[in-house]
Amino acid sequence: MAVLVSRIDVPGVPDAVTTTAAEPLGSGPLSPVDVHGVRFDIALRGYRAEQVDGALERLAAELGERDAEIARLREERDRRDVDGIQRTGGIA
Repeated sequence: MAVLVSRIDVPGVPDAVTTTAAEPLGSGPLSPVDVHGVRFDIALRGYRAEQVDGALERLAAELGERDAEIARLREERDRRDVDGIQRTGGIA
C-alpha cells in the first residue's frame, strides 16, 4: 500500500514558513517583546491561530505588568535605602 502526501494551496492560508520545528524561546527571563516575536509554523490541521495569538497577547501583557511592578518596587526600595542613609548619615 502506498500513500501520497501533498500540500494543497488553500486560498487565504499563508505558505508554511519552514518544514522544520519552530525555534524555541531563548533561555532566561522573557519580555513582552520576546512573546510578541514568537511565530509558529502553520500546518494543515494545526493550531487555531486566533486562540494562540490571544494567549500570547495576554502573556505579553502580564509580563509587561510584572516587569513594571518589579521596576517600581526596586525604585521604591532604592529610594528608601538612600533616604535612610541620608537621614542617619550612614547605613540604615
